[in-house]
Amino acid sequence: MDRYDAIIVGSGPNGLVAAALLARAGWRVLVLERAAVAGGAVQSAELTAPGYVHDTYSAFYGMLHASPVFGELELDRRVQWAQFPVPVASVASPRDGQSARCLLDEGATADELATRSPADADAWMAMARWWDGVGRRFLEVMLAPLAPPSLRPTGRLLSATQLIELPGLARMLVEPMDALARHRFATVAGQVLLAAGASHTDVGVDQPGSVPAALILAMVAQTLGMPVPVGGAGRLAAALVGTVTDAGGRVRTGAEVTRIVLEHGRAVGVETADGGAVSARRAVLADTGAATLFNRLADPTRLPSGFVDGLRQFRYGTGIFKVDLALDGPVPWSIPGLASCGVVHLSGDLDNMALAAFQARHGTLPETPMLIVGQQSAVDASRAPAGGHTLWVETHVPPRGWSSEVRDRFLDLVLDRIEGHAPGFRSQVVGLAVRTPRDLEAENPNLVGGDLGAGSAALDQQLIFRPVPGWFRYATPIRGLYLCSASAHPGGGVHGVVGRNCAHRVLSDARRHRI
Repeated sequence: MDRYDAIIVGSGPNGLVAAALLARAGWRVLVLERAAVAGGAVQSAELTAPGYVHDTYSAFYGMLHASPVFGELELDRRVQWAQFPVPVASVASPRDGQSARCLLDEGATADELATRSPADADAWMAMARWWDGVGRRFLEVMLAPLAPPSLRPTGRLLSATQLIELPGLARMLVEPMDALARHRFATVAGQVLLAAGASHTDVGVDQPGSVPAALILAMVAQTLGMPVPVGGAGRLAAALVGTVTDAGGRVRTGAEVTRIVLEHGRAVGVETADGGAVSARRAVLADTGAATLFNRLADPTRLPSGFVDGLRQFRYGTGIFKVDLALDGPVPWSIPGLASCGVVHLSGDLDNMALAAFQARHGTLPETPMLIVGQQSAVDASRAPAGGHTLWVETHVPPRGWSSEVRDRFLDLVLDRIEGHAPGFRSQVVGLAVRTPRDLEAENPNLVGGDLGAGSAALDQQLIFRPVPGWFRYATPIRGLYLCSASAHPGGGVHGVVGRNCAHRVLSDARRHRI
């Protein structure tokens, strides 16, 4: 039997980050991945037509650039990054005055907003100043473990915030985004520019707790842009694998783990689908969904009843309907200035954003879906043949009920919605690939119901409640078994912080002889 210090089940970005940090600490580490290619939801492939490279799942990595993982693993050096002059735009309607762009310079963003509303320009600059002084430190707290050593970033946040401002900060973080956007911005265009990030989660803009994710995404786009790996997301996955192997760890693909082996209440290894077994001297880390880990891989009878009850209440979010398109030219946007934009949010106004999210959460296809449209080939010519372009489209939908007829009908709705903002777009399509939530889960069992966030982003499933109240620091009730997936704090997004925090917890427990 092969013997390692630590085994990591799954090679998503969190699993690879955890493996790299443990290997750098001198541990003998093995990553086991069921798929033929490592990377989890960080992949790229020619999905539509020869020469067109599409990001299969995730695509834009501003949050990774904002994460401490980026510098620690030298991903600025390992990956060539492309940047957009216009990171983000939000479009409430194709009518004049119903859209806004976020440029790389905050002053330039404000200047564009000022052409419609000087008050909106002032509001954007005030938000940018808040981010520079307080917001960055708030992000540090959100990414840190929810116990020591998170006291340090919490202290920095408190030192940047006057005592009298703390109640206002707390209120902002729990209020609905539509309330904040309407209070701060006078125009629909300004409102949806601030709120657009909410379309990346299952939490509607009218729900409490919708502010943090949307606000962080807006300000990260403003300060760090929407960087993409030149050549496709697969280049990032390969770089993350390199951080593991360069440190002496191993990554084995085509190796599906079927069982966590327990002895005397402790995780001591894994078994694989080919009949193999690997021993773990110190720890097993699971980059899997919490439900998958305890319902399929580990023996649930070894768990306390309270933990099992908490698992039963863990909710996945809405699914993703994903469309990748090969085009014979740039999108003919009716609104000027969108051709060089990284992500165009076809969101509708705040009311439509709330309605679309509500419908998706309650099992109804959105009548006017919020579309997140990515244009990687606008700054990365390697994504398409000369003259061609790629388009990456996703929108939140119900996770179930996807017959072929429903899929085709909704696809027409999505394409028609883009056509309404870009007349002639449909005639440019030379290849198309569409995947429903059911397809995404079939490709990657971690994407339960097509949920790319590995669990709802609702307020009651964040912080100390994720994945189970009281079990938010990556250890599980089984000694030596740790959860390092986005089902743990701080949740979804390609930032690698869950893996980083989990690796630090494992190393700390080893020093204290707790495993």
